[in-house]
Amino acid sequence: MKRAAIAASVLLVTILISLSLRAAAAPPPSGDDAAMKLAKDVVKASGGDNWAKVKRIQWTFNVIDKDGKPAMAAKHDWDLRAGTDLVTWKDKTVTVKFADKNDEGDAKAAYQRWVNDSYWLLMPMKLLDGGVKLAHGGTQEVEGQKYEVLNMSFQDVGLTPGDKYTLYIDPQEKLVRRWDYMPSAEKKMSGTWDGYEQFGPLKLATKHQFGDRQINMTDVKVEAD
Repeated sequence: MKRAAIAASVLLVTILISLSLRAAAAPPPSGDDAAMKLAKDVVKASGGDNWAKVKRIQWTFNVIDKDGKPAMAAKHDWDLRAGTDLVTWKDKTVTVKFADKNDEGDAKAAYQRWVNDSYWLLMPMKLLDGGVKLAHGGTQEVEGQKYEVLNMSFQDVGLTPGDKYTLYIDPQEKLVRRWDYMPSAEKKMSGTWDGYEQFGPLKLATKHQFGDRQINMTDVKVEAD
């Protein structure tokens, strides 16, 4: 396997999201008052109040290696009303039907791609999803910038429920600007949330520096009522 392919595979495994949109019977989100208020502000700043209006989201999830070369790309055409996502990556094109189990073969791989890639696109709007546990971490200065800190973990939901995140939020704009990802107590990886653009009713980050690689969203389109 080529180095770029290995890097992309490792990235998918290590970043596989902590929260699946189809989690069943998840407990309600929880947290201290300051954490819940901040989460609501972040959701609103990102357009989450308009989520019910969104019909379709198209985007390409790109991983760029440390040499500036493309390591992988996955194209998505997510029809929210139909409950499907058409995923194209490598030499495969697969339609994920969220009503199905998607636990084998190409269907499983495509579903995992959707889970990972949509979380990078939409995480700030998912802070109040079922099973999310939040704690306000006060304020912290990182590289000369002051942020509000929100610690996030999960209760019995998603593909990797043991993951934890620390979010660094602009105190004025209420947009996530950085995060730390902790798959275990011994491991932490940090990334940026940059390149915010308005797509229909949603405000989404399109650029991330994650370690020595970049994760970028291109060809983003949002259709809404």
